[in-house]
Amino acid sequence: MIIVIADDFTGAAELAGISLRYGLSAELLVGDVNDCSADVMIISVDSRSIKRGEAVRRIADISKQLLTKNPSLVFKKIDSVLRGYVVDELKVQMQEMGLNKAFVLPANPSLGRTVVHGEYFVNGVKINETSFANDPEFPVSSSVVKEILNDEVKVVAPASELPENGIVVGEALVKADVDTWAGKLDSSWLLAGAGDFFTALLEKRFKAANLPAFEIPGPHLYICGTAIEERRKFIRQLYQQEQCVLYLTDEADNSWLKQAAAIIETKRRLVIAVDETDKTAQELRKKMAIAARAVIEETGVQEIFIEGGSTAAAVLEELDIKKIIPVNELSRGVVRMKVGNLFITVKPGSYQLPEEIKRLFTI
Repeated sequence: MIIVIADDFTGAAELAGISLRYGLSAELLVGDVNDCSADVMIISVDSRSIKRGEAVRRIADISKQLLTKNPSLVFKKIDSVLRGYVVDELKVQMQEMGLNKAFVLPANPSLGRTVVHGEYFVNGVKINETSFANDPEFPVSSSVVKEILNDEVKVVAPASELPENGIVVGEALVKADVDTWAGKLDSSWLLAGAGDFFTALLEKRFKAANLPAFEIPGPHLYICGTAIEERRKFIRQLYQQEQCVLYLTDEADNSWLKQAAAIIETKRRLVIAVDETDKTAQELRKKMAIAARAVIEETGVQEIFIEGGSTAAAVLEELDIKKIIPVNELSRGVVRMKVGNLFITVKPGSYQLPEEIKRLFTI
């Protein structure tokens, strides 16, 4: 069994989708280790949305539990742009697993995210000059990897020799660099990183599968929990042109729910979003989750699309979902999963919105 510990829900779903791509069954568990019969067990810890001390405690507890499963590979999924408590979580996981070194490959060259000469770039632009500089919880103020991680990590190029201990961050500009790293590492390392690295590790072990085509029947509920300006612009366009957007400005009372039900009945699609607000990110997630549950219960909608990992985790918590089965990968990081009769598709806020999803809400 392969075990993945992910720091947020959409990251967990992304690796579940990659697992499907290689013909592997996967189960996504929320918050804890549980019974699992799949090839890949993925545990979403949602550590980025809580305080540092609690995040470290969660990782320590889960790391102890996973060792009883005798996994063939343990992978720590981190945010590809290094948000969160990356070093703190790696240190405690290394301690619990009895390892003295960890290798981190955050770069996703396939998505334009690279680490070169010790600096992080997004499509050739220094990361602190992109929208990640305005992240509401983990704003990025430097492009230098050591400064982002605020720790004495070692940053090394693919052609370099690996040190014998400590936390090492690998540079990568192209896919070949990622493949080089995947070929260098063995079980003496705690492996951590983003989707490209996980893909390279699976490529060494498995062949890509031929997956069947699928459809996503309506009606559709889209819960937008990202602060990315590009997505806010898209939502505003839907509000003006399609009239299928309902902004959550207050609690989801009876009047608000009636509007939601009417839009779903007439438009067969509804977007729940927030506009400018003075509430914290945590308060917004909770409000969105409560509103989403109310709409699902009121309308019986069975196809849900959630944007933003912490928002997805909050919605699943509100719906009391502890285990969910990945069934389809729409595109990289956009994964459709099932629990009972409910299908939930999730996407990281910083990833591009697939054309398939855009068409569902603009027809």
